[in-house]
Amino acid sequence: MKFFSYDDPDERLSDDATVALRPALRDFSAAQLDALHSFVAELRFAPGARVVAIGEHSPTLFIIVSGSVRIAAHQAGNARRAGLVLGEGEVFGISSFLDGEASAISAEACEGCEVLALRRASFDQLAAWQPALAIALLHDLATYASRRLRVLNAAC
Repeated sequence: MKFFSYDDPDERLSDDATVALRPALRDFSAAQLDALHSFVAELRFAPGARVVAIGEHSPTLFIIVSGSVRIAAHQAGNARRAGLVLGEGEVFGISSFLDGEASAISAEACEGCEVLALRRASFDQLAAWQPALAIALLHDLATYASRRLRVLNAAC
C-alpha cells in the first residue's frame, strides 16, 4: 500500500531539488479513499489566507488537493526565511502531526486552495478502527519525510 510517492531510496539523488516528493492520492484505492475520507476534513482557503501560523498548536497533517501553499519558517529575530511553495498532492504539517509540538512553520494559500486535514485525534481513531491502513499511512509518511530530508541535505 503506497499513499505518497517518493523516489527509490537506492537511487542517486540528482542535483536538482525538484525530485518528485508528491503524495500520490491518485494511487489510493476506492476503498482506501472511502475509509480515509471519513477521518479527514475538507478545508478551502482564499488567496493569502493563513492555513497554519508559526507557534500554533495544530497537530494536523495537511494534504493539498488543489491550488498551492507557501511554507515559511522564521529565523532568529523573527526574520522570515524564503518560503517553499507546495502544490497539489503535497503534504505539510508532518512534524506537528507526529510530535504534537507547536508549528515551526507558517503556511499561507498562494491562490485559492483546498486541503484535506487529518488531525492527530482523527488519526488515532483511524488506527483503532483500521490499524493496517493507519500503519501503512505512517510508514509511507515516514518515507516521504525521509526523502524530503535527503533532498534538503543534498541542496545544502
